[in-house]
Amino acid sequence: MSTSTTFSNRSSLVENWDTETLIIFLRNLNINLDEDDFKILRKQKIDGQTFPDMTERKFMKDGIKRGPAMKLEKQAKILKEKTRALEKGKIEYFGSFHVEILEVVRNLLLKKKVSGKKGRKPLADTSNLQEEIIEKPASSKSDSLVSSAPVAKKRSISKVLDAPADIPFRNDGSVDILEILKTAVRDFDQGIIALGSSRSYKSSNHLYVNSEHYIKVPRESTYDAEMYRVLVNWLRKIHGYEITGQWHLEKVCDDGEYHHLYCDLTIKKPDSPHLEALLELLATASISKLDGHFEQVFKYEEQLQPREIWIVHFSREDFIVTNPYWPCEKLQERGLNVVHFWHDREFKNVRMSARFRDVTGKFREIIDELIL
Repeated sequence: MSTSTTFSNRSSLVENWDTETLIIFLRNLNINLDEDDFKILRKQKIDGQTFPDMTERKFMKDGIKRGPAMKLEKQAKILKEKTRALEKGKIEYFGSFHVEILEVVRNLLLKKKVSGKKGRKPLADTSNLQEEIIEKPASSKSDSLVSSAPVAKKRSISKVLDAPADIPFRNDGSVDILEILKTAVRDFDQGIIALGSSRSYKSSNHLYVNSEHYIKVPRESTYDAEMYRVLVNWLRKIHGYEITGQWHLEKVCDDGEYHHLYCDLTIKKPDSPHLEALLELLATASISKLDGHFEQVFKYEEQLQPREIWIVHFSREDFIVTNPYWPCEKLQERGLNVVHFWHDREFKNVRMSARFRDVTGKFREIIDELIL
């Protein structure tokens, strides 16, 4: 195989990763890291530039337990060694670099094929939105993965995003959060969601999925990472909105103990003192778990004071959108909005039901709307 691809192109695959891309890579390694570990990586803003220099001691100092810290140090060393080897031209890129890295890069940066059919283009990085995409010709098969990636030069937003450039607003000038969510979900990477059922999964337990119990379904983290990626690339990089993931809150709860809480996602306009929305994500949740989060979200609301509160439930459960479960009237009166997104395993068929307050303050209900 040819190794003519420049090191600057190849190393950027790691060095240009943000924290969420790094986390997706680590999930795909199946080294049994849990959400607490990923929350710490997010809190410390560990990305592709800093990760290769991390050590077990540094990870533990940040709060990660010894076992996961040892695993993370091992992966950090591997990435560092491979990057150095690439710089010296001593290894063949495709033959020696981790297959998992290539899968992540394919999923995040390139047009890909899903089940033999051409998939939707994932949301690309939008750092230079005023420039046009030009396809750089591949010099050989071995470096086509890197050299065929778009190079920025005067591109329009419509060519970069599947999502439209404009933000949907309601008649009163407020952001239409439900339309934001629908648009974001349409731009989820189908391949990443599909892989969630075999790589980053949990059991549906007693919930019926395709008329069966105990089916592997994506974990919440799969949806959380995709939602964060899309919202950041669309709302933050284009419109200057603030998108915060895993906002760390502290509170003395009913037991008198000091508790640490983590709010999944928040959306804030650039010039507004208030949050537009607080989003709490769930994945194929039971009624008891939904009820728990219907209550839990108000602990976040108490401290963050958003304009809107949304429970965003992604589920593989049969009939979740044809017979949706809603919070009690009391919680709805307090401002709780709920949307259920059902999808098939390949994320090619997505449907939605929602119950929310419109601009007039009246409750509206949408049942079984086609999204994809």
